Amino acid sequence: MFSRSSLLLAASLGLGLAGAARGAEPFEAFLDTHCVRCHGPDKEKGDLRIDRLSRDFTKGADTHHWAEVVEQVNSGEMPPKKEKRPSQAEIAAFVTSLDARLKEGRAARMATRPPVTHYRLSRKEYQNTVYDLLGVRYDPAKPGELNEDALWHGFERIGSQLSLSPSHVDRYYRAAELVLDRAFPTTSVTARKVRKTAVDLRYGTGKDQQAALDRFGIKRPLRYLLFPGRTETALSPNWLGKTGPEHSGLYKFRIQASGIRPPGGQPAHLSIGKRTGEETVDGLIEFDLTAPEEKPQVYEFEVFLEMPTSLDFCVVATNGVDRRKGAAFRNALSSSQYLFTHSSETLLLNPNAPQMFDDKGNGLFSTVLLDWIEWEGPLVTDAEKSRRDGLLPPDDASLEVVAEHLQRFAERAWRRPAKPEELATYLKAYRTERDAGEKTADAYRIAMQGVLTSRHFIYLVEGDPTARARLTDWELASRLSYFIWSSTPDDRLFSAAKGGTLSGDGLKKEVSRLLTDERANRFIDDFTRQWLQLHRLGMFPPDKKLYPNYDPWLEESMRGEVIEYFREMFSKNLPLDGFIESDWTMANPRLCDFYGLPEPKSGGFQRVALKPEHRRGGLLTMGAVLGLTSDGTRHRPVHRGVWVSEAIFGKTPPPPPANVSAIEPNPPESPKATLRQKIEAHRSDVNCAACHAKIDPLGLAWDNYDAVGQWRTREKVEKGIGEDPLIDPSGVLPDGRSFADPVQFKRLLIENRDQIARAFIEHLCTYALRRVLTVDDREDINAIAATAKKNNYGVQDIVRAVAESELMRKR
Repeated sequence: MFSRSSLLLAASLGLGLAGAARGAEPFEAFLDTHCVRCHGPDKEKGDLRIDRLSRDFTKGADTHHWAEVVEQVNSGEMPPKKEKRPSQAEIAAFVTSLDARLKEGRAARMATRPPVTHYRLSRKEYQNTVYDLLGVRYDPAKPGELNEDALWHGFERIGSQLSLSPSHVDRYYRAAELVLDRAFPTTSVTARKVRKTAVDLRYGTGKDQQAALDRFGIKRPLRYLLFPGRTETALSPNWLGKTGPEHSGLYKFRIQASGIRPPGGQPAHLSIGKRTGEETVDGLIEFDLTAPEEKPQVYEFEVFLEMPTSLDFCVVATNGVDRRKGAAFRNALSSSQYLFTHSSETLLLNPNAPQMFDDKGNGLFSTVLLDWIEWEGPLVTDAEKSRRDGLLPPDDASLEVVAEHLQRFAERAWRRPAKPEELATYLKAYRTERDAGEKTADAYRIAMQGVLTSRHFIYLVEGDPTARARLTDWELASRLSYFIWSSTPDDRLFSAAKGGTLSGDGLKKEVSRLLTDERANRFIDDFTRQWLQLHRLGMFPPDKKLYPNYDPWLEESMRGEVIEYFREMFSKNLPLDGFIESDWTMANPRLCDFYGLPEPKSGGFQRVALKPEHRRGGLLTMGAVLGLTSDGTRHRPVHRGVWVSEAIFGKTPPPPPANVSAIEPNPPESPKATLRQKIEAHRSDVNCAACHAKIDPLGLAWDNYDAVGQWRTREKVEKGIGEDPLIDPSGVLPDGRSFADPVQFKRLLIENRDQIARAFIEHLCTYALRRVLTVDDREDINAIAATAKKNNYGVQDIVRAVAESELMRKR
């Protein structure tokens, strides 16, 4: 006799009794015995109906679900321990059978793929590409430029997400016109250099002030004291000349400055950027000043300015919790009667003004001391000029010469050989402009604009009308360069593609060159930001009343810590374990102050040693990660658990049911309860328990860290009866292993290094291939993981293994 569930299964597949008889085979019998009861018509745990999954593996509609079934059964997680357990022989037979079905369907699925695949460039890739192609700096994120990229789990380069609308097309045409205007300007621009001293900026001619210094016998020069909250509009004439920067371009700024830091206070900080409020600035340049006032330091940096712009190029001294406000403070110190040379010169300090120093000369607030500022620009580097050499044809060029120039340009822009017939439309546009009386260069720019707005430039195009399984060397060159450089291949990579040497030792040689080139920093910046979903940091600004020490510079420093940490791991080829636990981090003075670490010797990021009492180490205890999984007022253990599941284990939990109620604040008349206690009550719902059992331990382990990542032992509960409750960070993983605190939890994670490495490889491949991985990629992922394991999972070795893998050659 057939069981009821077997008959239902047969009916759902459109089978009669013959189909039910087939259900008696080992594969279906295993599902009927061990799976359908909880994932069938009577129950639907995890929103999965095994009886409704398609058995047609050639179409692949449910292959991702079947792959999950293989993994769950293979790992022993399913069937659950409380259910009847199959024997090892039964498990092996089932897994072998299901794996064979997936493999048999793969060839059919691969054969039905579209012959040509298009992957649109992200905004960042477009920016890098026009720079490497034409030496032009262009900001596609500026308002009015290219549309924002759609995200898929943090990744901004997934082809299926990057559509092309009429709005996109219009903006691409404007962008191409702007880029060509900057590459080949009609009028020459001469760089200017302006230098202003503290006397120029603060004291006018300084004659009266110098006379006062002479009377007091003070030999030190006058300095500009920038007190906390002081904002100067640096584009004003007294700061950067009569007109300031006039043309879009690269500008170099040099500042000699130092800082005064109160005992136990934050380091002085300088922010230069766009004013967003009375005392806030969206910083283009941010840095801490650790140089003491006796030994000022020269700080040099470059910034690209878009002109015309309403940009207020500002210099701001901020001090976090110590920031002072008030008209009296601002007016007194802005007065020309307030002189300053050094904190020890007490004779100069106006006793009636708000005090900046105590009776021992110690600063009461973090203060910036400015000696001089210098800017130069717009600048064009020799490397940028070289990219444009020879691109324009001579004024008297024949049509044949113009065609040759256009073909060379199109091949570089399209990243492959260009056929003459593909360029016919653009040459026709050139002839039309010439016939209308335009100069050769102006007419040729019309043709170039056509090349830059072609789908062959905007998209990475893989394939041709004849379906094939592997990339050409030209396509592989582009895939490699956009993986590691986020940009177009250079001449050497083009030459390798043209010569057919992108295989074997030739491929290894090129990958090594790409990884050691400075452009690999783009991969570090972009992949880290996307993999760890750093765009979420700051989405819910922390409540200033609850977290008064949190400010924009701290947030930017937190983001920088993650990226600089990855850079150190990558450049030193450190083992993957360091992502989970380490005895060091990368920190600047602001982060050291926040974490309670020894301050680095300079104002930038440096490697800083950690001790157990610092309670840091690895990605999971960084302020950025803990902050992006919070809501601005409180930590969110479930969100932290989901983030760990996605970023570290590569598993995206199913979304919660639509009717699940939110966790409410603590009632005033009830005993104070932790979020953990409220979540445990929430888990009593049978519809929530299964998923939360997997998610919650991954998030509750970090309950000692508040919404901005600071350590605490008690959870702050605003309302309720009694004292704030003690935090319990213990938990039990789904496999039964228990932990008492974050330190033990991280040790358990490291025991799963193979699983973590595989997830990291999958994230890398998603980024490199620009698509969501499928069950068909499983064997290639296994091969990459095996190669990486031989090298002890060194981070750069893992990236190298992905770049040299067979998967990278497949369409």
